[in-house]
Amino acid sequence: MPLLVTERTSKSILSAQPNGFLVQGPYPFTHTLSPFTGCQFGATTCGLYCYAQWLPNWTYRSAELKGTTAEPVRWGEGVDVKVNAPELLADYLARSTVAQRQTLRIFMATTTDPYMPLEKQRGITRRLLEVFATYDDLDLLVIQTRSPLAARDFDLLRHIPYAWLSLTIESDDESQQLRGGPSFAARLRLADAAVQAGVRTQIAISPCLPYGPDFCTKLLDTGAQRFVVDTLVAGDGQGGGRTARSTYARLVPEWDDEAPAQRLHDALLAAGVAVGWSADGFGGIPYRTEQAKKGHPGGRQAATGDDMQMRLFTTDPPPASAMVLTLGEEGQERRPMPGFPYFWLKYITGFDARHHCAQCFIGPYHKGIWSTVRVPSVHVLKPSVEWQFAYLCGVAETQWADNLHVPMVEAQGEEIELFTHNGIRVHIRNARRLEIPWIEDGWNGFPRSYTTCRNFQFGVDRYGYDGVSRPIQAEFSNPRNGRSQAALQRREKRRRNP
Repeated sequence: MPLLVTERTSKSILSAQPNGFLVQGPYPFTHTLSPFTGCQFGATTCGLYCYAQWLPNWTYRSAELKGTTAEPVRWGEGVDVKVNAPELLADYLARSTVAQRQTLRIFMATTTDPYMPLEKQRGITRRLLEVFATYDDLDLLVIQTRSPLAARDFDLLRHIPYAWLSLTIESDDESQQLRGGPSFAARLRLADAAVQAGVRTQIAISPCLPYGPDFCTKLLDTGAQRFVVDTLVAGDGQGGGRTARSTYARLVPEWDDEAPAQRLHDALLAAGVAVGWSADGFGGIPYRTEQAKKGHPGGRQAATGDDMQMRLFTTDPPPASAMVLTLGEEGQERRPMPGFPYFWLKYITGFDARHHCAQCFIGPYHKGIWSTVRVPSVHVLKPSVEWQFAYLCGVAETQWADNLHVPMVEAQGEEIELFTHNGIRVHIRNARRLEIPWIEDGWNGFPRSYTTCRNFQFGVDRYGYDGVSRPIQAEFSNPRNGRSQAALQRREKRRRNP
């Protein structure tokens, strides 16, 4: 089917990033920039698993780009060109003060490839770079692509002091190209050429696909300044939930095995190069100026790569001294963990119940957030010097009283064993469970609304908690949306008596 190309005049070109994948790293992005809607590479191998096909900018595309019921335009079959993108960018940067521009950290692009083949004729990306080249005071611009066409713009990229070319190279095994696309060999040559041309170069092994024994060496030989390793579980925005319903998941049953990616990450780390994991890696390029740092108070400390890793049952067992979380039993059929739509494991430094229990959805102590966890699996904690406390949290889909909460510390030779309400065994080696009364009692007697994590935590944050006594219902109100205890009780009564 020939590519359907439409044009539109956009109202804006920079999309602010108040939350999401790109703000989870230690040096978060502020904006994304997408010169196109849709991606021509969606018709190649990456389109089998690309998360962008489920995001709003594609699902809510124009009627013309959707096609008809009889002949719908699928991902990779149509592209909308934002013809006025360079003019919008030029206007935005011209209206911004120097201080405002110094805080800008832009990722181009999350939902398209700026160097898809269509760019050769349209030149939208090059015109955008020409605009950026007139300013030297932005903090960061990352151009993410898998296309050798990027070599065309080396002359511009090397003269933009805040620009990085980030090249997607998922493997060196060409047999993984199930539906074509730029060859891995060509992309490795592109990385080498970019470095030789003086372009700051990052290689994103994202997602990491099965690779050959010399892949790490080939990556290092390019001379790229930094690397990011990501997986279809860690990087799809839903802990593998989006990928699980993709064509790729049906074609490759072992799509969620993160062990090879972890081994590659560790090998790169051992080689002494700059390497990051998933969101920490993409958001791992430091600020250029103090002004940029001041503009991002939410930034957090980078994960060292030594805090936590996840691996499936493999022939490479974790060391005996490691703190190991095992979900399920080895030999069982792999499946999503039943009864828990969300499952988290966090590490915390300097635990304070009044702060951490009140705001566990945010903050610098986050690490290893999973959704749609599959069992059986093994998760290996490697405590660093600063690591003090871990917290296992499962949000049950039956009733909130079945939520799983396991605060723990490292304790060599000890173990924790419990079972979820659906009978899944949870075993933690070299750990001791911390006894915290309001966790142990399961919040029995609380209205359902109170026992959601957020409402409970707002209460603790507002009224404090001494670590011993259980907060009482009368203390709970949510100052952010005005729902009082009485209002929540009335809502609960309506639910019981519809």
